Amino acid sequence: MKKAPPTKKSKQGHKITTKHSHSNILIAQRARLLRRLKIEPVTTIQARHELDILAPAPRIYELRHQLGHNIQTYWQVEETPEGKAHRVALYVLLSGKYRSAKL
Repeated sequence: MKKAPPTKKSKQGHKITTKHSHSNILIAQRARLLRRLKIEPVTTIQARHELDILAPAPRIYELRHQLGHNIQTYWQVEETPEGKAHRVALYVLLSGKYRSAKL
């Protein structure tokens, strides 16, 4: 009998699968990231460790510019699982279409 993949609870109490048995092609990474953003905001560290997306910034760029998702970036200092403090992005999915800032 197969065991269910390991899960943990998000800050809002949603179950999140933590097993990395998925594809790492770009479309799959974008899909995982968007699915998670629809549940809760995601930090760079969470994307790397929980979603197995080693470069989340390019995936966010693609979700914004290619697919039009309105994702806001907020900067914060967070500790990695290894105990080091880093300035990381917190990505938040907002309603509406993404519009780039005019310079």
